[in-house]
Amino acid sequence: MEFLQEEVSALQSKLVLVTEENVALRANVEDLVSRSKRQNIRVVGLPEDIEGKDARQFMTELFTEVAGDALPSPPEFDCAHLRPNPRHGQNPRPIIVRFHCYVEKEAVLKFVKSSKEITFKVHRIKLYEDFCVSVTNRRTAFNNIKGLLYKRGVHFGMIYPARLCVSYNNTEHYFDAPEAAEKFYHQNFAEYQILTLITLFLEGTLTVLLIIILINLRLNHLLFLLCPGL
Repeated sequence: MEFLQEEVSALQSKLVLVTEENVALRANVEDLVSRSKRQNIRVVGLPEDIEGKDARQFMTELFTEVAGDALPSPPEFDCAHLRPNPRHGQNPRPIIVRFHCYVEKEAVLKFVKSSKEITFKVHRIKLYEDFCVSVTNRRTAFNNIKGLLYKRGVHFGMIYPARLCVSYNNTEHYFDAPEAAEKFYHQNFAEYQILTLITLFLEGTLTVLLIIILINLRLNHLLFLLCPGL
């Protein structure tokens, strides 16, 4: 019996060690993949096959037109390609471009952040950094809270790989999980939500009272016209 307990204990120790090594390996792979994408940008919103046979030349023309003010000369790309074939009913595939110069890629992203809308040949497009799947999923998890903060006019930003930074009351607040960010939001903005509801209720009540008053005035006016002696 003691022998079996020792064997089980040894296996549990090995399992813990293997789990820790697996976590470390996954983190290393994620880091390597992310580093390989540091000079990439994803272009979303273009119709299928608009790039023609030479995607790199097409993207050179696109970036020269939409972000020419941010670049001293037409950008140089190492390559440009589409994602794998989309499934039926899915949106058009994004085009991935790899900048030869990292500084140019950063200049384009800075330009994008200062631009409200980017269009190319009547198509509204969006430019994003190209992250590995795991990082993308972790950043996407913050979309809901980012939408709430945006509606409130609160300044925020994402720090690589997936950390939300919120500027509130002249203080920077950092969140590694969307749940913590949502808790912070409800703690600090719940009172504003209540005030908004009260305001809407009062506005609705006043509107109803105004309608009733107008109806009464109109009825009194009609009675006066029909029966002047009353």
